[in-house]
Amino acid sequence: MSSLVLACSPGVPPDDEEAAGSGADSVVPAGATVVTFTFADTNKSQTVVGPLFAKYGMRSTFHLNSGRIGRGSGDLSLEDVRALAAAGHEIASHTIDHVRLDEVSLAEARHQICDDRAQLMALGFPVTSFAYPSSSDTPEARQLVIECNFNSARATGGIKNPYGCSSCPLSESIPPADPFIIRTPQSIQSDWTLADLQSLVLQTEGAGGGWIQISLHKICDGCDTYSIREPLLDAFLAWLAPRTSRGTFVLTTHEVIGGAVKPPVRSDGGTFDAGTFDAGTFDAGVPDAGVPDAGVPDAGVPDGGTGGVNLLRNASLETDADSDNVPDCWRRVNTGSSSGGWSRTPDAHSGSWAQTARISSLSSGADRRLIVFQDTGVCAPAVMPGHTYRVSAWYKTAGRAGFVTAYRTSSGWVPWVSGPDLPASSTYRLGEWTTPPVPAGALNLGIGLALRSASRLTMDDFSLVDLSVGPPPPRAFACWRPMEERPSPPAPRMTSAGRAPAPGPR
Repeated sequence: MSSLVLACSPGVPPDDEEAAGSGADSVVPAGATVVTFTFADTNKSQTVVGPLFAKYGMRSTFHLNSGRIGRGSGDLSLEDVRALAAAGHEIASHTIDHVRLDEVSLAEARHQICDDRAQLMALGFPVTSFAYPSSSDTPEARQLVIECNFNSARATGGIKNPYGCSSCPLSESIPPADPFIIRTPQSIQSDWTLADLQSLVLQTEGAGGGWIQISLHKICDGCDTYSIREPLLDAFLAWLAPRTSRGTFVLTTHEVIGGAVKPPVRSDGGTFDAGTFDAGTFDAGVPDAGVPDAGVPDAGVPDGGTGGVNLLRNASLETDADSDNVPDCWRRVNTGSSSGGWSRTPDAHSGSWAQTARISSLSSGADRRLIVFQDTGVCAPAVMPGHTYRVSAWYKTAGRAGFVTAYRTSSGWVPWVSGPDLPASSTYRLGEWTTPPVPAGALNLGIGLALRSASRLTMDDFSLVDLSVGPPPPRAFACWRPMEERPSPPAPRMTSAGRAPAPGPR
């Protein structure tokens, strides 16, 4: 599978690349369909995104107004935002107070754009993405976004959708024609149907791939023109999740654009050190060594029964050379607060031994997971950026369980995506999940299976298989061109007859 490598910081001329700093490249397989969910305006109803997206192993981008965080009962609190960031969602900017940038002075626009990013970064969030409030994407605003050290910015409009722009492109390109005016369909409104939402993905897939952003605001039952019902969003995610096998992936804006997290800039042109962002340590749970026993040599299962070359060592969990009841090259981790235990059980799918996690009670977000030991390559297999991998295991549980992942860069281990809940089963069942493309800079991949509810999970015969054929030859795209060589801006955004664009938040 070939891949696109976005190998420069968008909007920076090649001669200025060193000054911009080096960051992780964005790697997206050629021909892939990428879906990005964006939530704007810092609305309290968006707290449901955390558990809802976790159910499907997805992450989104939140365009926040720093002036609204904790302002009132209808706004996200700082604790809400930190919980979303800790779950892997991207925190992005949307101005301090959600002002139309075409209705304020240049100085005020600079304050709203630059200082919103600076304030969010001072709170510990690495901000690279921006959204123009009410699509007020003027040339002056675009230039300010660049000067304030963002990597990208989106408006709404310019992409075909069920209610307008019928002659517009079916999706945004990867990389986008202009990373500071990324084109999207119009914002989702309360009368959109599941078929309407699905059509945005289907039109992108049918065009041979591309980028489609789903712009959302409130999550409620008809409380606002720009709203979506939670059951409808849930149904859309459930429909979308299995489409990874078709080459359709859900990524955040930053995962698509890539680039360094540049220093924040104040509206007066000054800079400050916002410190190092810390989203938490993946292995923050408590390892449980279990009760020593004799251990059994590894009989081995080549690939968990799914075909392909299994990259995991001791995949069948048989070998326990130090007799600590924990299989070699694996680790038991209890994240958050929970009561329960672990055991090495002869109730195996194959061979002599399996592992069982038990939870009797747990706090929100806690789990118990068996994961590949996170080292520099003895246990954690080397991986290729841009490749997708099939994770599988045999399991049985009456509760909620799903795959978890992390990857290692030259700077250490980074938490990555989680898979959706697997079906409950009283007998051994093969669970499978396909990862998104591995991010640029990843050297090794760690996988595991987590119990997410009060129940019991028995697991055995893991597998990790590279689904890509051969190393992806990179095609580098320069992100900067002289203004006169850039494509003409898209035609004015139109809606269908009888549906004028509403002036609400975007």
